[in-house]
Amino acid sequence: MRITIQIMSKEQLELRRKSEDMVVIEFAYDEMKKLIGLPKEKMVEILSELGAPSEYETETNKIITELTPNRPDWYSMEGLARSLRAYTKKQQTRYKVKKSNYKVIVDKSVSRPYTVCAVVKGMAFDDQRIRDMILLQEKLMGTLGRKVKKFGLGIYPMHNITFPIRYTTLKPREINYRPLGHDNVMGADQILEEHKKGQQYGHLIKGQDRYPVFLDSSGKVMCLIPIVNSAETGKVDETTTEIFIEVTGTEINACKAALNILVCTFADMGGAVYEVSMDYGKEKFNSPDLTPKIMKIGSGDVNKILGSNFNDKELGGLLQKMGYVYTKGKVEIPPYRADIMGVVDVVEDVAIAYGYNNFKPTLPDFFSVGMVKKEYVQIDEIMKGMGFIETKTFILTNKEKLLGDVDVVEITNPSTVDFTVVRPNLVLDMVQTFAINKMRGLPQKFYEIGLVHNKGQDRKRLVFGIMDKMLDFALVRGYLQTLMAEQGLVFELKKQETQVFDSQISSSVFVNGRSIGIFGKVKKQMLEKFGLEFDVYLVELEL
Repeated sequence: MRITIQIMSKEQLELRRKSEDMVVIEFAYDEMKKLIGLPKEKMVEILSELGAPSEYETETNKIITELTPNRPDWYSMEGLARSLRAYTKKQQTRYKVKKSNYKVIVDKSVSRPYTVCAVVKGMAFDDQRIRDMILLQEKLMGTLGRKVKKFGLGIYPMHNITFPIRYTTLKPREINYRPLGHDNVMGADQILEEHKKGQQYGHLIKGQDRYPVFLDSSGKVMCLIPIVNSAETGKVDETTTEIFIEVTGTEINACKAALNILVCTFADMGGAVYEVSMDYGKEKFNSPDLTPKIMKIGSGDVNKILGSNFNDKELGGLLQKMGYVYTKGKVEIPPYRADIMGVVDVVEDVAIAYGYNNFKPTLPDFFSVGMVKKEYVQIDEIMKGMGFIETKTFILTNKEKLLGDVDVVEITNPSTVDFTVVRPNLVLDMVQTFAINKMRGLPQKFYEIGLVHNKGQDRKRLVFGIMDKMLDFALVRGYLQTLMAEQGLVFELKKQETQVFDSQISSSVFVNGRSIGIFGKVKKQMLEKFGLEFDVYLVELEL
């Protein structure tokens, strides 16, 4: 075995059940040794230093490694070996793309508007290498592709398709082919309803008048995008030596990044990469582009951030250990490094190469005036006095947990799909808190004072809520009245519907003619979504 998913304990699975924050892989030490001849102890040590915590398992002679999604180029054994070679031997791999006449024509009608493609020849697949390829596909789509929302990808044996290929759309009734994993021909709507991948990703195209597809020049359906390949044109086996790759989605940069990782991995397996002409009508370009990106950065920039004193020669050596080429203030970013967004990312790699433990702690050589931290001791005392328990939740969340089209601040390079945006409110976090504690006794009363980002500003808010079998409006209003009275405030409730609350019990809270928050009973549909069977009332207020 080379790379397989590690079987985790029930506790680990529960922690990671809805998260992509860690990818756990394992590979046979003997297989990796063929790619990079290091003793197992040294291999484990270096992987851990690089930010991929690893351990050697004596019973199976395997190395188990945990990877974060910010390094998708490590999702293959070849990718890890590439980094180990750079770190130990300062070897930088350069990739070339050969010329060809292959062409893909992109129709303007497609709903997922971007695709980039490549051809790789000279491959030698065996059963395990096919498994590795599938694992790499799935992990790229699950992390970098945000569970296929940004892109999906397909790999096809060349001997069953003819160029030019068209990325276009067809009416659902016009799409009939035998999908991977099935013995019979199926229609598009049947695939969405019955095929495992259709059930998983069908919502991305369901309801459209026309579905996106790849067709070869003979009219054969290669894939219903982004659902599943055709068994006739999309099944790679041990006889396959030449492959066509497409990465198709809604964000062109993410598509290009994923394609580069794939073709570099296949090149490390011994394949030769060939370009494909992408014809978008007015726009035409060749894909993939494996030209290293150039970033200007000097020892002064690095030293300012790290507090170090590296000269250019020392900096160049450290960058070489991380797979970069450095020449006179310019760094070449390898094409497989999808995680490099700016100078700070390169500086982080310099720190890793130097070794965090080698930095000596020092006191700052400058003085700054501190700001007064605003405390909410009185509110804490009032809430606890009324029997509420304080909670703390993460300021980061993801768009899937938000309601409607909310304007939010997005994280440029998130390390997990669970934390991609800054939360605009606290009410949903409170509902989730009740969901986590639903097996405990009733009534439950929680509150939180937390930061949100709303309408371009950071704001401090208070949210409190009650969950019980039967809740009375007057009881919950009494808690709000006590809170206001203790602070010397007079409030009034004005009916206002929200997406969170039941339309009959949904209000804005006004003080001195200004709305400062919301009050209401959480609607039944939302309670069901979180698996709650009891009444929940919530109040969220500006502080």
